[in-house]
Amino acid sequence: MVATQPIYDKEPTPEFNERCLAILQQWQAGTLPFQEASHQLHEMAEATGEHLANLGRVEILLGVMQGYRGNLNVCIQHFEKARDLFAEVGNDLRVVKCDLNLGETYRQKGDFGKARELFQGVYETATQLGDIQLQAMALGNAGQMLLSMKQVDDAEATLKNAIALAAQWPSEFAKSQAGFLCEVHHALAVVYLSAKRMEQALEQAQKSLHYARISQQPLSIGFANRTMGEVMAGFDVIPAELLNEGFSVDPGDYFRAALEAFSEIDAQGERARTMHAHAKSLAKQGRRMAAARMLQQAMLTFAELGMVDDSAKAAESQAAIF
Repeated sequence: MVATQPIYDKEPTPEFNERCLAILQQWQAGTLPFQEASHQLHEMAEATGEHLANLGRVEILLGVMQGYRGNLNVCIQHFEKARDLFAEVGNDLRVVKCDLNLGETYRQKGDFGKARELFQGVYETATQLGDIQLQAMALGNAGQMLLSMKQVDDAEATLKNAIALAAQWPSEFAKSQAGFLCEVHHALAVVYLSAKRMEQALEQAQKSLHYARISQQPLSIGFANRTMGEVMAGFDVIPAELLNEGFSVDPGDYFRAALEAFSEIDAQGERARTMHAHAKSLAKQGRRMAAARMLQQAMLTFAELGMVDDSAKAAESQAAIF
């Protein structure tokens, strides 16, 4: 039996890449269950043999899917494999994109030192390459990291810079632009909410919802609805214009919509974050037992998935309830 020789093409073959993206998009749209999507990608990896860039592409997409589910350690393994494969074929741009994904995963784990190092490196390389899309994504992720670190002024400035760069993306990236802007406006809403700048928080939440409707992706819809729920819960008095425009005044309606959207793609980590946000809203309403039960569910998921930063924040919320 003749051993298969590695193929060192820098990029995945166009047909292979299109098939991979079709699987990912079906999963993102909620029309293909996670297990089936994962199975199909693994089958494609087996069929491609030793085409290293094709194998790297599969590893990236598996990492993305595991990341949104909250399986962060598994996610890191996929991204590191992808990085090694693209480094082997000399594709520097793909290596940098792997670093961006690794930085975001470490951010979610709460390893902000590692995440900061990766985001900085990605931004510097993207600037040298003149890749505006990658620059914006590095800043967007870095802004969310700064928010997690409670450096809200720096987070605000960084997120605004990310939005300005995203406005310069070519038209062919319109759909991915909408998903990105949904997430960044969501983060800005949280920045303003933490400072009780409620009018600005509401404006950003509405923008997040606007871009979610453009993208029509469950992930974006989940982010936007969770944001609206958090903002609604933050108001002591609901603005009259919201009532006139037909918005629900019950934060729970938005949290339930977010949970439903995240469930469509098995995004367990985001479901847990939504339960945490909903629990804080319930506690504010005086429904402490319901809040405690929901918070307990969220904490179990955070622990199972190794989401250290979220676990710590949930513990703070639990102490505040009791």
